[in-house]
Amino acid sequence: MNVTFSLDTDSDATVWLAMPILGDGWGPARKRKKWARRTSELLWALVDDEPVDKKQVKMLAFELESTAELLPRTIPVHQVFLYVPDPRREFLTFLVHAGPSEGEVDATLDELVQKNEPGAAQEPEVIDFDTERLGRGKRSIRYFVAAKAEALCCSVNYAWRIESLGIDVIVRTLGEDIGWITSNIDEFDGFGRSLFVNLDQ
Repeated sequence: MNVTFSLDTDSDATVWLAMPILGDGWGPARKRKKWARRTSELLWALVDDEPVDKKQVKMLAFELESTAELLPRTIPVHQVFLYVPDPRREFLTFLVHAGPSEGEVDATLDELVQKNEPGAAQEPEVIDFDTERLGRGKRSIRYFVAAKAEALCCSVNYAWRIESLGIDVIVRTLGEDIGWITSNIDEFDGFGRSLFVNLDQ
């Protein structure tokens, strides 16, 4: 089954950025570089309490370009949103993946939000997360030790069953800055509620 859909949001586009997923080759590389440079310039221009530092603009552009190039190669994703409330700190990637609906709804959603995934440092916090736009869903906050980093990490996982399209959708982010992630859960939940299926792609 080919999943041909995209998620869209009416959240603040200067905080929640859609990252382009492009292929290999000179053309896509040029588009990534152009997107990263313009995006970095825009984000830094919004910081009005200090002058724009060209080195900082270049550094953020490099980080954006690197993420846009490497992430799709390492993780199968349909879309990526970036949470960048402040360009002075590391941004978070929110990965979107979709597949055909399978199995009983509750059990499948539990699996998608990694409720019983091995390796958790404690039992994940799982709640129902139904939204008007996407329908029945769940959200989990999960703490685990990343094998590569050997550090305690936190992931926030959303999953919905979209009955009208016969698909299950996952939106997931993770990072090592646990305090910052958990303090922004309300912002993430607001973003989750703002998502809707865009069929005009």
